[in-house]
Amino acid sequence: MKKLRATGIIIAGGKSSRMGTNKALLKINGKTVIEIIAKELEKTVSDIIIVTNTFEDYQFLGLRMVEDQWKGMGPLAGIHAGLELSSTDKNLIVACDMPFISSEIGKDLLKLLEDYQAAVPRISGQLHPLFAAYRKEVQGEICKSLERQQLQIWKFLQSVDTKIVTEDDLRKLDLPYKDHHFFNMNHPEEFEAALKMNSDIQNK
Repeated sequence: MKKLRATGIIIAGGKSSRMGTNKALLKINGKTVIEIIAKELEKTVSDIIIVTNTFEDYQFLGLRMVEDQWKGMGPLAGIHAGLELSSTDKNLIVACDMPFISSEIGKDLLKLLEDYQAAVPRISGQLHPLFAAYRKEVQGEICKSLERQQLQIWKFLQSVDTKIVTEDDLRKLDLPYKDHHFFNMNHPEEFEAALKMNSDIQNK
């Protein structure tokens, strides 16, 4: 797969309080979830950045890192930090707890930035702003939201030219999506579900 001139930004700044341990460092098939995500992103993007407030946790990856400038203000602040460091116009944001993301879907989302400022999937009625594509220029609107302490990402998306990517849209793209591509883990039972899901995927 030909890489796009784009940056993959992994948001790894959360406290993982519901999981009880750093979910990005949980292992599936002997590899940490964040390694799996980075390896998948490498197929599509030309650069990868990790947004984290604990650099020592991720130094083993050898990737560029940046911390939140707006402390304690959630994922929107993480998106802001990643876009600030990014040197590309197109950027793919991924949460650190999504072990089954698809580089093909990521590539299709990035291509939509030719016509939109953001491309965000909505699957089964749920928005996925942390597996979505953003142009660097939306930083200004994110700053305004952070200054107002308006931290819901969906509200920020209403202030930029956003393409909501539906299941039907995804079915028309290069690679049909599967539900596991948008699976994320917050609780121990969801990690157990991810292990089972991984086993099922491997055995297909």
